[in-house]
Amino acid sequence: MDEQETTQEQIKISIYTPLIYVGVLLTCFIAFSIIYRRKKLNKLTKVEPIFSENHTLNLYLFLKQQYNNPEATAETKPHTKVMKAALLRRGVEAIRRSLKLKENEPIFNKLYQDGLIGDDVFKNFQIQAKFQEIELKEIVQECETYKKGWVQQFFPVAQEICFNEALRRRLNSMDERSKSLSDMWQYYVEKSESNVAEAVDEKSSATKTAKEKNKSASQSGANTPEKVLSDSDAEAVSESQNDGDNKTSENKKKKSGKGKKT
Repeated sequence: MDEQETTQEQIKISIYTPLIYVGVLLTCFIAFSIIYRRKKLNKLTKVEPIFSENHTLNLYLFLKQQYNNPEATAETKPHTKVMKAALLRRGVEAIRRSLKLKENEPIFNKLYQDGLIGDDVFKNFQIQAKFQEIELKEIVQECETYKKGWVQQFFPVAQEICFNEALRRRLNSMDERSKSLSDMWQYYVEKSESNVAEAVDEKSSATKTAKEKNKSASQSGANTPEKVLSDSDAEAVSESQNDGDNKTSENKKKKSGKGKKT
């Protein structure tokens, strides 16, 4: 039996080959993560936010930009009290939104469990809640930059302002509602009065037309043949009565004449 000699070929692999392989994998992974994040951000930007634009945040950022500008003069640079007031307004709005989200959290969870809202709406709610947490943390950091320990006094004051504004909004809404209800009441009163006046006019016109019909019917009934016949019969009866009276008077005269002759 012949022994077949197998020749084994040796493949030489460079040291840079695994490094290139790892580099290609890393670049593919980084490109995939970047594309995925961009798509996710585009989806989030297309979703409508729960709250409207935060004007207090924009105002504070604008004032802070001027406050930290080294080229700003003393006239253009806002005062520290102005910055604190703007930060307080920002904190009031953040507290209002966070309380609103906590109030509606069980409602959103119930609707999502029942399938009445989609994943986009529920994720938007969760993102908004996380954003409010980040907003409150940033406010705490900003408070510490102006004065250390100011946070302990900042949030109670901001919460009190938030509650007072909510009470004021309710009172204003009650005034507006009372005005709208009074206008509605006046409208229905005028409408009912006009309906009553129209009903009275219709009733009076109906009675007038009924009287006119009865009058025309009585006038037309006076010229009927039965009425004419009855009138002629009455005239005949009266003539016969007159003839009878004339005859009786003549007979009496004859009798009286005979008595005188005797």
